[in-house]
Amino acid sequence: MSKRVAVPYKDVKLRIVGPYADFYAHRIQRLDIPSTLPNTTINELGNPQHAGIITDIPEVSATFQAFDVSHKIFAILTGSDVDSYPVDGVDVSNLDYVDLIGYIRQADVAEMLKCIHAKYMRITDFTFTYTVDGESTEEYSCAGSEKRYFANDVIVDSGYLDVNGQLALTYDPNQLKNENYLLSFIADGEWKEETTFAELVSDKYYVSGQTVTLSGGDASVWALAVYHTQSGVLAWTNISDSSVPAAIRGKNIPVTIGVEHMYRVQSVTIRGTFPNTKVMEMGNTSIVGYVVDPPDVSGDITVLDTDNEIVALLTTGTITDADGYGEYGVDEYEERT
Repeated sequence: MSKRVAVPYKDVKLRIVGPYADFYAHRIQRLDIPSTLPNTTINELGNPQHAGIITDIPEVSATFQAFDVSHKIFAILTGSDVDSYPVDGVDVSNLDYVDLIGYIRQADVAEMLKCIHAKYMRITDFTFTYTVDGESTEEYSCAGSEKRYFANDVIVDSGYLDVNGQLALTYDPNQLKNENYLLSFIADGEWKEETTFAELVSDKYYVSGQTVTLSGGDASVWALAVYHTQSGVLAWTNISDSSVPAAIRGKNIPVTIGVEHMYRVQSVTIRGTFPNTKVMEMGNTSIVGYVVDPPDVSGDITVLDTDNEIVALLTTGTITDADGYGEYGVDEYEERT
């Protein structure tokens, strides 16, 4: 059997596992999940060779970009209901942790060649871009410390726990090298820690066969279980969502500032960053989490320079010469929505 030349875009897809739901993401244009293993070379007096190299906790990052055609991706990332999305929208501060699963299809069989799982990834940046002559895009970056490659299928099961705090899995989970059975278990939007039955304490879970038991869980708790199992149980299905446009271009995106419609707009970019501090602890080979500050949100708007309307709007709040001076200083710019 000859080696595959390369994997084309049509044989790769992204599954996002948010705090409350998972989703095969549509209109994905780019997916990167690089990782770095920080290391330090050790030298010593009297030794002409390196004594060795020590490594630190892996640094895993991920960036995915999609055409911005609906609220679905943002809803999954923020733990919002896709089908009952709030009329007033959802604040970007709700962007939090996610799992990402990359699936690669076999060349000639509708099964998985391999799966890539990145666990407990903290969203750190986002960018929304709209241009007059291009497709609208949304892009997210996130960071974590755990990434695994699997030759077997990665499964996501979800549902309410029963009265005993248990969730039934569809397949037998394969045990990981760290002796856990699940890649992630998310209950009521929180990633839980796996343990054994003998060491079970409140808010942790254990796995026995195809049953996950959460200590303190009950029938009101919604949970998602991510695990890997034998190959061939998860058939490849193509991404297909006819409920959203193929893409959206600038001609379909009117721009307003306040109550004023803006003319001759060429591009709009909205970007945000979550200033964060990575938290580690002695005796733990993974990142504990991140302490996150309120997001820093900025943006750019490009408008053809035909008159004074936009500077008047930014300084006085209207596109007309509201104060009668006919003079606009950049030091007068105010916050506008």
